[in-house]
Amino acid sequence: MKCRRFTYAAISCTLILGGCDEGDSVAPPRIQYGDAVCDQCNMIISEERWATVTVIESERGPETKLFDDFNCQVNYEVENPNHTVLARWSHSHATREWFRTEEAHFVASPSIRSPMGSGFAAFASPDEAESLLAETDGESMAFGAAWQRMGYSGAPVDSSKEAANGP
Repeated sequence: MKCRRFTYAAISCTLILGGCDEGDSVAPPRIQYGDAVCDQCNMIISEERWATVTVIESERGPETKLFDDFNCQVNYEVENPNHTVLARWSHSHATREWFRTEEAHFVASPSIRSPMGSGFAAFASPDEAESLLAETDGESMAFGAAWQRMGYSGAPVDSSKEAANGP
C-alpha cells in the first residue's frame, strides 16, 4: 500500500514538473522559419533577425501573435486595441537572441531592407546598434520613438522606462 502511494506521488510530481518544462507562457516561442505566417500581413516569416512577437491575453490563456517585421507588430496592435498585451519580443538584429521589445534600441534608415520595408532593426543594447548605425544614414531611437515613427502616437510604454531607455 505504501509503495503504491509512493508510486502515485512520484508519477504526480513527474507530471507536474513535466509541465514546467514548457516555461513561461509569455516567453518567446520557437518560430518555424519558412513555414510560420505573419499574423498581420500573412507573409511567411523567413528571417529570424526581423521576427517579432506579441503575446496577448485570450479566453484560453496567453496567445502568441507572430510578425515578420516591427511595423506589422505595431499595425496589428493599433488595429486591435481591445487585446491585452502580456509581452512583446524582438530578435536582436546583431545576435538573433530574443529580448523584450520595449527595451529595444532601434536603428531606422531607408537603407535597411527589412521584410515589409519598415527600415527598422531592433537591438538589445546601444552597443549592438552602433555597428549598423555607423554603416547607415539612420538614427537610433527607443521603442516609443520607433512606435511613433511608424505613424502612431501614444506608444504603449511606461514613460519613465522610455526616458531611461533614451534614444
